[in-house]
Amino acid sequence: MSLETLLMVVAVLVAAFVNVILPRIMKQQESGPAGGAEPDVPEAPATVLEPLPPVALPPELAIGRRAPTTAAALAPMALAAARPARRSPLGRLSGLRGGIVLVAVLGPCRAQTPFD
Repeated sequence: MSLETLLMVVAVLVAAFVNVILPRIMKQQESGPAGGAEPDVPEAPATVLEPLPPVALPPELAIGRRAPTTAAALAPMALAAARPARRSPLGRLSGLRGGIVLVAVLGPCRAQTPFD
């Protein structure tokens, strides 16, 4: 039996162990300890939590029901909307897709590896 064959047999056995035997062992451990006896765990005393009193915000931090709709209040939002979109450093999306297809078709460059 060659080393490769031995490694393949070991790999199949490890895969069978992980997929079949290990879940059974985990299920037995989840079902409880051996002998069917439940562990002695003291129960926590029941406590009743009281609700917190409501907190009133100071007037300078309180938010009004209506936000100001003046042009001065909306100016920062208008500047963000008027900015042009950033261009991608990789170009258009279709060009990027074409590059990925070329890399997949051509494969890695073998110019740097010596000829065997």
